[in-house]
Amino acid sequence: MKTTPFLEYIVYDIFGEGEPITFRAMMGAHILYYEGKAFAILEDDELYFKGSKELADWYLSRGSKMFGYKKEGKDAHLYYFLVPSEIYEDRNSREEWLDVALSVAKLPGSRH
Repeated sequence: MKTTPFLEYIVYDIFGEGEPITFRAMMGAHILYYEGKAFAILEDDELYFKGSKELADWYLSRGSKMFGYKKEGKDAHLYYFLVPSEIYEDRNSREEWLDVALSVAKLPGSRH
């Protein structure tokens, strides 16, 4: 899967080339990694940060929504949460959201 302008914007413009962020294509989306730990999904020009059941209220109270998809005809979700576009350009908010996502990604046994 090729990169997209939005993927390049997020990885290079928003996070900057100095950050240890890598990515790979997976099932029609891109998974973003920070120092080798999955912390975000980028799909259809939307960025979702990793979360957990315990952090759902934190994300949802800040205008986020959970990443959803269909599995065997039924609604399913992953604990990844939409990053509102206004967060992209606000460095303090972006760093706060990134810290939350990375706190989950760095937990022992954490996967995609």
